[in-house]
Amino acid sequence: MLDRVRELWAERPALLAVAGIAPVAFAVTLLVLFLVAGGGDAEQAQQQVAADQQAQSEPQDVQASDADAQQSAPSQPEVTVIVQGGQPDQQQEEPTQTEPPPADEEEEQAEATSQSQAQPEEEPQETAPTEVAGYVVVPLSNLIEDGIDEDALRHGSDGSEGAILPRSNGVVPSSGEPHATTWEIIVPSAGLKSSVVSLGRTPTGAMGSPDNPYVVGWLDSTPAPGEVGNTLLAGHRDYEDLSGNIGTGVCWELHNTQVGDHMLIWDEALNVYYVYTVTETVTLDPSDRESARYLHNTDVPVVTLITCTGTFNTETKRYSHRLVVVGELSAVASPDA
Repeated sequence: MLDRVRELWAERPALLAVAGIAPVAFAVTLLVLFLVAGGGDAEQAQQQVAADQQAQSEPQDVQASDADAQQSAPSQPEVTVIVQGGQPDQQQEEPTQTEPPPADEEEEQAEATSQSQAQPEEEPQETAPTEVAGYVVVPLSNLIEDGIDEDALRHGSDGSEGAILPRSNGVVPSSGEPHATTWEIIVPSAGLKSSVVSLGRTPTGAMGSPDNPYVVGWLDSTPAPGEVGNTLLAGHRDYEDLSGNIGTGVCWELHNTQVGDHMLIWDEALNVYYVYTVTETVTLDPSDRESARYLHNTDVPVVTLITCTGTFNTETKRYSHRLVVVGELSAVASPDA
């Protein structure tokens, strides 16, 4: 066999070389193909193993995270959700939430809020009291059928003249804002209508008189109009001012007032009239001890209006007597519309 190979090698060396190399090349080729195919399968196998491991690990992670979330999150009530369109009812665990109102409702709410803020609040309307000082308030026309003749009320003013009288003969400060009140007195029988101002006492303790002859003064240590007690009022019959001018005062015609006549005090704060019926008119000597009783307090609401009368002393510039008109509260009235 060996001799035959030598002969072939001598005769045809190329053929023998091909014949020897071909099996080796074929074997090498098979080996390479096997390695390539085997390597690909191995790589695919490794990739498959890695994918399987990842697939196994992900559910565990997800389950773990879900378990943590369930432990940390507060429990939510089960809400039954009805699915429309022919689908069966389903129960899902979802948090209860208040759905926001539709856009149209939000716009309406915003518009209503802006309108309420733009519109000013309506002030409550004042209503006239139905009872004052224990009296049911009635229309003034029920008490004075013919009404009050304003043109006949020619004595008195609002006090805008100020202090025009000298500080003598019992005159005390009574003009200006500190002495202003919300009252006005009307005595139709005396043609009297004027503001009421507050005043005090003289240095000797006597009741003072206003420094304006056109107003009536209220002794501020006595009850206010409408209250129980004796409301003391004073006014000038006539006067001589700081410039020497002489004139008639607010009580110039008070002597015309008789028992049964009315004296009215209007309370601007309550918008009512305190209606007093005259029960007594008297002229007295101020030096008479009996006259002091008209200055005492009473158990019922009355007003006592005092002015000068009698003989005038030109030297002392004093009158000899006082005219006292007493009225008792008989009604409370509202102004006629």
